[in-house]
Amino acid sequence: MFFPYERSVFPLKTLELRSHTPKGRAARDKILRAAEKLLAARGFHGTSMRDVAEAAGVPLASAMYHFAKKEQLHGAVLETIAEELQARLGAALAGSVQYEEKLDALLRALLTWGEAKPARVKLLLRELLDNPTRVAQAWKLPLAPVLRLMTELIEDGVRRRILHVDGPAEVAVLHVVGAVSYFVAARPTVERILGEERSRVIEETYARDALAFAKRALGGG
Repeated sequence: MFFPYERSVFPLKTLELRSHTPKGRAARDKILRAAEKLLAARGFHGTSMRDVAEAAGVPLASAMYHFAKKEQLHGAVLETIAEELQARLGAALAGSVQYEEKLDALLRALLTWGEAKPARVKLLLRELLDNPTRVAQAWKLPLAPVLRLMTELIEDGVRRRILHVDGPAEVAVLHVVGAVSYFVAARPTVERILGEERSRVIEETYARDALAFAKRALGGG
C-alpha cells in the first residue's frame, strides 16, 4: 500500500493555483473522482486523459487545463488518498491513551478504511504491479507519513516489550498492510469461488480475524 511517485514531475502546489475559484475547484474535484475510478479499474496505462474527461463530463481542454499531463493527474489522485488515510489513522490515535488502545485503534482504522475504500486499495496495488519503472526512479513517497506513523508506533511497542518484532519495524508494517490490501483486492473473486453462504461467514468474522492476525504478525497478544 506504500509506493512512490516522482513529485518533481507534477508539483501539486502549482496545479492547485489553476483551481482557486469555486468553479475551478468543483471541476478539479470532478476530474479527480473520475480519474480515481478509472485508474483503479484500468490502471495508469489503461486510462487516458480523454477517458477521464468523458467520465467527468468536462471538455478535454478543461481536464488538460487543471492537469497538463496524465502523470500530474495520477499524482494528485495519490496525494488525495495519502492525505485521507493519514488523517484517518491520526484521528484514531488521537482518541486513545494507553498503548494497547492506540495499536488497536490504528489497526482497526486501517481495516475499516480498506473495507470502505476497496477501489483505492486496488489503485495502490495496481501502481506497485503496473509501474515498476516509475517506482524504481521515484524519490518521494506520498504515503511516507503513513508508513512513518505506523513504524513509530510499532517501535514504541517493541521498546515497551509489548510487541516482539524480529528485524526492522517497517517490514512488519508492510506485512500487515500487504495482507489487508491483498484481501480487499481479492475479495470479489474469493466470494465467487466460495459461494454466498461461506462468504457471509467470512464477512462476519473478517474484522476480528484480521485484527488478531495483525497483532500476531507484530508479535503481540
